[in-house]
Amino acid sequence: MQLGWLALFYAAYFAFVGLYSPFLGPYLKSIGHSLDVIALALGMMQLMRIVGPFAWGWLADHTGNRVRWIRLGTFAGFCFAALAFWYQQTPSHLIVLVLLLNLSISGLVPMSDSYAMERCAGCTGQYGQVRLYGSLGFVLAVLVFGAVADRFGFASYPFWACAMLLLGFVAALKFTPDSPRVTSTENSILFTGSGFKRLLLPGPMPLFWLAAFFMIFAHGVFYAFFSLYLLEFNYSEMSIGGLWAFGVMCEVVFFALQARFFKRFSLNTWLCVSFAACAFRFALTAAFPEYGWLMLFAQGLHALTFAAHHTATISWLRENLPVKLVVRGQAMYATIAYGLGGSAGTFLGRFAWEWGGPASAFAMASVSGLIALLLGWRFTIASKQPTSALLSG
Repeated sequence: MQLGWLALFYAAYFAFVGLYSPFLGPYLKSIGHSLDVIALALGMMQLMRIVGPFAWGWLADHTGNRVRWIRLGTFAGFCFAALAFWYQQTPSHLIVLVLLLNLSISGLVPMSDSYAMERCAGCTGQYGQVRLYGSLGFVLAVLVFGAVADRFGFASYPFWACAMLLLGFVAALKFTPDSPRVTSTENSILFTGSGFKRLLLPGPMPLFWLAAFFMIFAHGVFYAFFSLYLLEFNYSEMSIGGLWAFGVMCEVVFFALQARFFKRFSLNTWLCVSFAACAFRFALTAAFPEYGWLMLFAQGLHALTFAAHHTATISWLRENLPVKLVVRGQAMYATIAYGLGGSAGTFLGRFAWEWGGPASAFAMASVSGLIALLLGWRFTIASKQPTSALLSG
């Protein structure tokens, strides 16, 4: 039953993300806000992914109680969303409330992933079967609210957005509180020191974080520009939506079946496979956008470039970090990869598009995936060395 509440939490949270990313801009425009205000509001999610997750991770690890902070973050997010969306706000008040909303929810994924992996006893198969509900929630939110908005407009947006966060809070209330943790000494020689140094610097960890950065850098280009890219080649809106949906459904299938996949190869191998798939996927996207069947195949690789990479990363962190650093480690992943990497990919992708044309942005994403592969390969080699060699660099 506990895994059922976790599945509901993931579904509700990612349904909110599915409402926020595609529809917040049109909603704010419909109530009269300027493009500058809309751009600032949409940028808050990326900004808070840089500064928020590690703070939440520190609180969770320091107190040993992730569930308390998951509940608090979800409820605070609901309150700030209600204030931001239910009431007509001035531009300055809206930006502050959206900032606080995103700060509140910025740590939910690393904290809930850590909690879910523990409840699943580290089993990637069970975790995948829970996590796939997040992907389903995202797709359903986009499809259902898209149909509602087409027919009735955006007036009901505040209700839907707040309802998803409230549903997530109700699910979190059913989580079993964390039991007192016993500090593990395993691998502790690799993670001495204080603050960021404990996670950033020991042994081959800089290679691990850099590979994650370049992996999500590539996806930052993809998330920001894929739809616009396809429009350049006369794809219809329905075709574009179908390609997005196909990618997410491949992700769902991988999550559902990943237990049998992860039994065959090590986590490091899966990381390298996902990096290679990323380089290949975006090379295809850059080179052959006019071939719809190749775009469909490239979208199918989302199962590897997102689902396999995400599970391999959080599983590696859980297996290799000391217990009291696990949540901060996953928060560091969110900050470095999705905060810094995703933001940099979006920002530099715009310049690549303007400088060399649309295909240049995805060529840059492919090169980023290749860099991640080289870093991941070097990390795999370095992590097999004796501890003393790792510490010496």
